[in-house]
Order: sequence, then C-alpha cells, then structure tokens
Amino acid sequence: MKKKISKDIIAIILTAIAYVVTFAVIAAYYCSVKNESNNIKEASLSSGAFNGDIYSLSDFDVKIGPRGGDSGAWLKDPILDDDGNELHGASVGIIYEMVINNTSDAVITDWTADVYMPEFMWINNGWNGKVEFHQTTTGKELTQMIDLREYQSVDIELDYYIDHTGPMIPLEKGDRFVYLPSKADNEFPLDPVKENEEVNDSAIIGFIVYIPDQGLDYAAVFDNVVFHYHLQKNAWSDPVFITLVGFDIAWLVILIGLVMSHIRVLKLLKQKKHDAQIIEQSIKTFINFVEAKDPNTKGHSERVAEITYALADEMGYDSQKCNNIRCIALMHDCGKIAIPVNILQKPAKLTDEEYETIKRHTTVGGEMLRDFTSIKDMSMGALYHHERYDGKGYPHGLKGEEIPLIARMICVADSLDAMNSNRCYRPKLTKEVIIDELVKNKGKQFDPEIVDRTLKLIKQGVINIGE
Repeated sequence: MKKKISKDIIAIILTAIAYVVTFAVIAAYYCSVKNESNNIKEASLSSGAFNGDIYSLSDFDVKIGPRGGDSGAWLKDPILDDDGNELHGASVGIIYEMVINNTSDAVITDWTADVYMPEFMWINNGWNGKVEFHQTTTGKELTQMIDLREYQSVDIELDYYIDHTGPMIPLEKGDRFVYLPSKADNEFPLDPVKENEEVNDSAIIGFIVYIPDQGLDYAAVFDNVVFHYHLQKNAWSDPVFITLVGFDIAWLVILIGLVMSHIRVLKLLKQKKHDAQIIEQSIKTFINFVEAKDPNTKGHSERVAEITYALADEMGYDSQKCNNIRCIALMHDCGKIAIPVNILQKPAKLTDEEYETIKRHTTVGGEMLRDFTSIKDMSMGALYHHERYDGKGYPHGLKGEEIPLIARMICVADSLDAMNSNRCYRPKLTKEVIIDELVKNKGKQFDPEIVDRTLKLIKQGVINIGE
C-alpha cells in the first residue's frame, strides 16, 4: 500500500508540473499575442496579390481607383492668376476612392496610409480626416498636416493656390500624402469581415485630384500605397490558445481528481489502520482469556506471531499480508479455551485420553474462527498448525504441501518458541539443542524450506533463541 501511495504522490506532482508548465505556456502565448498587438505592422500594395482592381494584403484587402470606375471625370479650364498668368493649363478632375476591408481574424485598431503620387498632380480638398503632405515642388521638402475641410482656419505653409473649389496643392511624382483616418467617421477600428454578411465594416475614403493635360478618358494608377497599422488579436479566437487552455483545464481537472482521490485513499488507510487496531486488540484480548487458563504459556501466542511475521517478511510478502499472517498466528491456540485447566496445566505426562482431548484444540479453534472473514484464511493456523510435513500430524494427517503454507510457518514458529520457553514439565532448551532439533526434523515435522529460512533469521539475529 505504501508503494501505491508513493505512485499517487508522484502522479499528483507530475500532473501539477504539467498544469503549471501548460499555464506558463498559455501566459507566454497570451503575452506574445498582446505584444504583437503593440507592434506596428507595415504592408504595401506591392506586397499584395492583385486581383482585378483589388489588392489582397496579409491582413486586409484594398481597392483604389476612380469612383464609379472610369466615369465621373470632368474637365477643368486653365487657371490664371490676377495678372493673367497661367497657374496651370487644362486638366481632368477625378474623384478617387480607396476602400479597405479587414480580412484578418483580428481588429485593426488604427492605421495610416502613405499615398505616393504616380505623376505630377494637384490634390483638392474633398475627403474626410487629416492629411500630412510631403511636398517637393519648391525644390525642398515641405511637410504640413492639414484638415482640408477646415483650410480657412489654417495657415497653409505648403506650395498652393486657392480657386473656387478650395486649396489646390501640387505634388510631384514620388511626393506623398499620409492619410490619417477619423475615428469619428468610423474609419477605425476595423472589425474583421464576416462571412455571409452583405454589409461589412469598411473604411471608405475619397480624394480629388487634377491631372494636367489629360482628357476625360484618362485615370492615374495609384499602385504605391504603404499602410501602417496595429492588429489587435483576440487570444480566444486563436485555435492554438484555445487548445492550450483546454489542455490546462484538463490537467487541472486531473490534478483535482488525483488530489481528491489521494485524500480519500488517506482516509481509507486511516480507517483501515483503525480497523486493524480494533481487530488486533480484540484478538489480543481473546488471547489473554486463553492464556489465563495456562499462565505457563503467557506470551507464547505473541512470540509465535512475531516469529511467523519475520518468516513471512523473509519470504517476500508485503506488509499487509505479513500483518494478516501475524494475526492468524496470534490465534493459533485459541481452541485451548475449550480444554480443561487440569489438562493444560498438568506437569506430568498426559494420558492417551488427555492427549486426545488436548489435540481437540485444533478443530475447536478452526470451528471458532470459521466465520472470521475480515482476514482471509483466519482459521488455517488454528486448524492445521499441528500437521506434520511427513503426514503424521493431526487433525487430518495432511502431508507436505497439502498443508497450507501459513500453517507450516506457524508449525515451525510454535515448536521453536515451545523449545525456547520454560514449561511446567521442563526448562527451555539451549540454542544448540533447538537448532539441532530444527535440523533433525527437516522433512519430518517441518517444511525444509521454512526451517532453512528460520535458521537464516536466527543467524542474522532477527529471531533470538537461548536467551
């Protein structure tokens, strides 16, 4: 049972370690997801797959082009300053639209778009949110953030002019503007596109350009746009995270189950130990009644039990079995309670009739213990401990291994203690005589193997005789 408890504790420790390790992995994975959400990601149209008029990037789709396809353009006459000088010649005006759909499994919390000019053009004031211009038309780079819807209240530092449509800001090829989306206009955060839904949470922005010296059938291609964004991942939508949590919950359930099982085992062991104490105390109390009839044999049953226990341990039985064998040996002479005192305490040699009477203690003891089922084979010791290995014993004349092993063990222990004790009819024998008697009766009265093990225990000092 000790081995079982040890295995239970090892199982609990290993399961607890597995639970802690899995929990640590979950925490590390969750932190990695959070850290990834804090990192700025970058994607450009050139890194995506182009399908028709849609660029598919790693986390979102982008569609950018004239609103309504190629239609909707208009012509703008040349613009002259107050002195009649031409500011720019005839041009085509086009409204461009950029639509962004979140195709990832996470939320795009915020984003910006760097839109690079494919050729020289003017940017007009028609879209939402703030724009940061990076302009080189004056020969040096000018940078300014402007909300073109509120240009009247802004001191524009860029190269520009104003006509009836508002500010006209020229940008060379390679210049750019950075679009800063408006949360108030629901341009961020962007939730993932949901399947089977006709309306999705898209960011739609528009800007007006004027391209000089072009006709109504012309449209510039904006194929150089760089996005910077944060992707807020939800760990609970990640299959790996959910799997790890499932494993951790499983380990926790197993751990709780093992601990509860171990607690129940400890309670059962405590109760079993208590029950064993009750049984042993009851047996000893009964033995006291038996030995009260023959004071000369006081302590004999206890000594026989100890010798038998030592033999059982030597023969490799576990502690539980050894304890049961000890209890069986304690009761080997219980039948003597039915034998008259005058026969038990008679100092002289018994008559044949008296001898037959005293032999009855084996069958009486076996009958008395017949219903004692708490310990298996409880009656075997009392009934068969006077059987001889050569078949000349009583009550049934069993021979060799017909005799239960436990009875053969008690037979040696009983005779050994009898020879090592003072009796009313003789003093105890010396150690040499006892050993000689054991050896001479190997294969006769005693099982040879048990005698050999007894002699080994005597030599080791486990069994003491002659003292």
